[in-house]
Parts: sequence; structure tokens; C-alpha cells
Amino acid sequence: MAALSLRTSLLRIALGLGLAVLALALLVEGLVLVGASEVTDNYVRSFMRGTVDLLVRDLAPLDPSARRERVKALDAQFDYPVRLIPVEVARLSADQRARVARGEVIVTGFNRRIYAALPGEPDQLLLLGPLDSRRGGELPKELASQLAVAVVLALAVAVLAWWQLRPLWRDLRGLQRAAERLSAGRLDTELPVLQSRLFAPVVVASRAMLERLATALATQREMTGAISHELRTPLARLRFAIDALVDEDDRSAREQAVQACERDIDELDGLIDVSLTAARMDMGAMQPELIRGDLGELLTQEARSLEPLMDGKLLELDVRLEAPVSFDPRLVPYALRNGLRNAARHARSRVHLSAWVEAGQLWMAIDDDGEGVPPALREAAFEPFKRLEKNPRTGTRGFGLGLSIVRHVAQAHGGQARLGEAPRLGGARLLLHWPVGGP
Repeated sequence: MAALSLRTSLLRIALGLGLAVLALALLVEGLVLVGASEVTDNYVRSFMRGTVDLLVRDLAPLDPSARRERVKALDAQFDYPVRLIPVEVARLSADQRARVARGEVIVTGFNRRIYAALPGEPDQLLLLGPLDSRRGGELPKELASQLAVAVVLALAVAVLAWWQLRPLWRDLRGLQRAAERLSAGRLDTELPVLQSRLFAPVVVASRAMLERLATALATQREMTGAISHELRTPLARLRFAIDALVDEDDRSAREQAVQACERDIDELDGLIDVSLTAARMDMGAMQPELIRGDLGELLTQEARSLEPLMDGKLLELDVRLEAPVSFDPRLVPYALRNGLRNAARHARSRVHLSAWVEAGQLWMAIDDDGEGVPPALREAAFEPFKRLEKNPRTGTRGFGLGLSIVRHVAQAHGGQARLGEAPRLGGARLLLHWPVGGP
């Protein structure tokens, strides 16, 4: 039903364009005829004046019966009708009848009928014409040909419009079918290959939207499964510790169980916080609001505030930012905290934070003296919940979201984040960069 309605609409558009062209052609023709009518009448009047005068002089001396016979003979000789008609039958206005009575020649109509008075005959007029046909009801040949040309032109426009609109109709039908499948939840639907360029931007934007939606849904499913898996371990430990508390009478054992519960609660709280932050960044809920300011001061303050969370590791600073740069003061701390925590988790004793400007880019590096990250695993480390080998010294692997958040922050600034090798400390280097003036 929808396809039939769409086809009918396109047909109506094509016919409408054809009729519009026909009406325009007829309007132009009418204006031309109106403008040229007076000139044409004057030309016919001057051209036929001599013939009319000869006929009037030829018919004036004859009596009525002889005049009628003579008119019949003349009618047979001329290519156009020659007749005598009563004055009241003539298609003349009162003004035109008065002019004929004064001896003027009157030219009327598209087919050019010529009226003239006969001396001594007030009740009859001499009629010549129509000049281009012997059948009075027939359209002028020029007008008929012009009308035919207008009709042919209108049909040609209608056919051309339908031929041009047909690919659009096919594209609309393809997009409609794809939209119906998408509304039914089939997100793997392939958008049609277009035959016209009109809807190309729509298809490009729709493909990008579907890819982003599919990625977001896959990320959501992966994150939901990963969070469910991560929640299972601390919840199981909490259940075990609570069961132990119920039947435990030893004070020291009870305190250890309580401390274990607090650690598990802290782990759950950290997991929820980092998961929400990663989800908000991944879904684009935290849009960057860049300012131009002193990033060095922000980095120094944040680094000093994070020193208690460095697990006793030495945090060194080398911030060389003399001029203001563009950054988001809400997002940069997320990258700094997660980057420093990740470095502290894998470092042996030292973590080094540096920042500088080079070639129009702001660079920020977090180095540690740990074992580093193998080149084959460096890109995988940025995937959500993708954790590398367990740290042999701390016995923890984190949640696998810290570096993902760092990359989101760098990309929000129009830059990128990557892992490499620390040039001085020998461990891993987390390197962020973005344009000094913003994206």
C-alpha cells in the first residue's frame, strides 16, 4: 500500500510539472496573441482593403437577385468564403456596426472575418472569411499548431520528470524497507545502494549512525557482562566474610573479617565509579568544554593530591608549560588519575609525569620503572575490561578501564593516547597529545 501511494505521488508530481509547462506555454502564447492582435488586424485591413473595394464596386450596381448570383460566383472563385449576411446576424458590436455604416472595413476573430457595407443596402453586409478556412468552427491553423506544440512539450516534460523521479522512487522504497527492518530491531540491515545522489547524505549519515549504534550496543553488552563478572568476586568474598562474622567469636578474626569486607566494599565502589565514568565517556555524555589556561598548574595540583594513592612510589614531576593551552579542566583530571594509578600499580619504585609543547601539540607522558608492556599488547590495553598479565608484586590487575578512560579524554581534545617504552625508567610510557589550540 505504501509503495502504491508513493508511486501515485510521483506520478502526480510528473503530471503536475507537465500541466504547469502546458499552462505556461499557453499563457505565453496568449500574451503574444493579445499583444500582436491589434497589429495583425491593421495589417489584414490594409492588405484586404483593395480587394474589398473592388468587390463592393462590382456588387453595388447589381439588383438583389443578380447580386446574390454574383456573390455565389465569387465564392466559388476565392479560396475563402464570400457571402452576404443580414446585419443582425453579423458578430459585431454596436460600435463596429456604426463604423461599418461609415464605410470602414472591420476585421474580427482569430480566423480574420472581414465585414464591409454595400452602398444602398442597409440590411446586408459583405462578409469575407474566415480567411484561413472554409469551415467557420475550425481553429486557426497557427493556433492549432501552437497548441499541439504546447501539448507535446508538456508531455515531454511529464515523461522526463517521471524518468528523473523514478530512481528517487526506487531509493525511497529501499530506504523505507530498510527503516521498517530497523524499526523491527534488525540492526544488521544493510542500507540500499542508491541510484540517485539526492539521498546520498542521508544514507552516509544513517550508515555512520548504525555503526555507532552497533558499536555502542556491543560495548554496552561487553561492559554489562564484564561488570557482572567483576561484581561476582567481591560479592562472593563479602558473603563469605559476613558468614564468618556471624559465627566468629574471636575478636581478632572478626576485625580481619571486617577489614576484608571494607576492602571488598571499596573495590565495589571503585568498580561502579570507573564503570560509570567509562560509560558516560563512551556514550558521548561528557562533551569537552575547552578553555585556554594554565594546564601546568592543574597537573601539579592533581599530581600532588594523588601522591597518597601511589602505594609508596616516588612521583616525579617535569612540567614545562609556559604558555596557556586549550584543555577541559573537568576531563583532564580523569586521564591523570587513571594514568598515574595505572603506572603506580605496575611501577617498582618511581613514576615520572612530564608535560611539554612541541610542533603545535601538547604532550603529556607518564613513565614508570616497571616491566613495561610488550608491543603486541599495547593497543589491546586500551580496550575496556581488557586486562594484561596479573602484577606479580601486587597480585592485582585492576578493572581494565583506566587506559580506556585516558584515551577517551585524549580523543575528546582532538588527540590520541598510546603506550610505549619509558626512555629513562625503562618501564611503560603512557603518552597523550592533542593540538595546543584545541581540535
